[in-house]
Amino acid sequence: MKNLKRPTYAKQVLTDVKQNFNLKNKMKSWPKQYQWHIISWLIFIIYEYLLVAQILNINEPVLVYCSHYVINIFLFYIHSDFILNKSLARPRPNYFKLTVLIIFEICTFTFISYLVDQVIPRSNTPINLMSMAIDWKFVFGALWRSIYFILFATAYYFVKRYIHQKQLTATLEKEAIKKELAEKQIAIELSDAKNSYLKAQINPHFLFNTLTYIYNSTHKSEPRAAEAVRYLSKLMRYALECEHGPNIMNLEAEILQVENLLQLTRIKQPDLYINFHYDNGIEQTKMIPLVLLTLTENMVKHGNLSNADKPGRIDLNIAHGLFTIKTINLINTGLNDTGFHTGLNNIKQRLLHNYGNSAEITYGIKDEYFQVLIKIELHSANANGADKSLLYSSITD
Repeated sequence: MKNLKRPTYAKQVLTDVKQNFNLKNKMKSWPKQYQWHIISWLIFIIYEYLLVAQILNINEPVLVYCSHYVINIFLFYIHSDFILNKSLARPRPNYFKLTVLIIFEICTFTFISYLVDQVIPRSNTPINLMSMAIDWKFVFGALWRSIYFILFATAYYFVKRYIHQKQLTATLEKEAIKKELAEKQIAIELSDAKNSYLKAQINPHFLFNTLTYIYNSTHKSEPRAAEAVRYLSKLMRYALECEHGPNIMNLEAEILQVENLLQLTRIKQPDLYINFHYDNGIEQTKMIPLVLLTLTENMVKHGNLSNADKPGRIDLNIAHGLFTIKTINLINTGLNDTGFHTGLNNIKQRLLHNYGNSAEITYGIKDEYFQVLIKIELHSANANGADKSLLYSSITD
């Protein structure tokens, strides 16, 4: 128990030290913070003392002067910082409450001032308050004095309020200017984005026109090259449509592009052996695009598909709401292994973000083959939806 109390005691001591340190800092900064108040009151007190003592020839003990000015200063700040602030600094000022408090202030000030004036000069003799005669001249003077300082405090309150409102207005104007500049910057960025979007539309349009020109120029003299351009144009158009198209698409379009990719590859590599099989009706299955095309592109780029006895395979199956994609190909013993797992990692991340636990991908080497297996639970996948922002516009590594 003692060990448990020590940290608590230490924390308490540390808290007290911090509080004392903060109090000392406040005490040190207080004269600097209120230096103009102190200077103003000193000038005012000196002015009144010289006026009363020298011109009016009224001499009182110094303690009486000090006591009265302490009361005057208290009245000034209580009226400006408490009475007016509580009564007027509201959406609906309470003028009745303000009037009652001002009357109470005047009566209290007059009573305390009268006691100070009567008690301090006679501090050496006993005083009987009940038998004390009322000096009406002093009472009326104290009433005027209280009104005098209340008027000064009211003027101080409204000047301070005006300065505060002016500073607040200046701050709001600065914020409005910053907001306006920010809106202009956003408008400029939006305009730049629109221009970039238009350029992005123009650039593919120019590219496809160029590919069409190349095809038209070569389809008679170089039919194989023209066919390659045609398949390439279809693949690029599909990739762009996937980037700006819906989140999920029917497999029919991607199956067609896989066949286009295989045809394009066979133009430059005639000994390409790969079997592409899919169940009837699977073309209407919906999933995120570019998965099947990326797998096929990886097989063509990294696999050994030149052996007619051991061709590569792409199988698409669906049964009981479970959709599977399976690819098998001989391991390529060549040196082209750049970006070997980039496409697969991208597919893995896209499946995770779009389908969560409803999809999984496994891949690895078994004997002399590299195998990839993707499983997607279609019912859960449809509930999860797809995130368009995670589509990749490129099918290459």
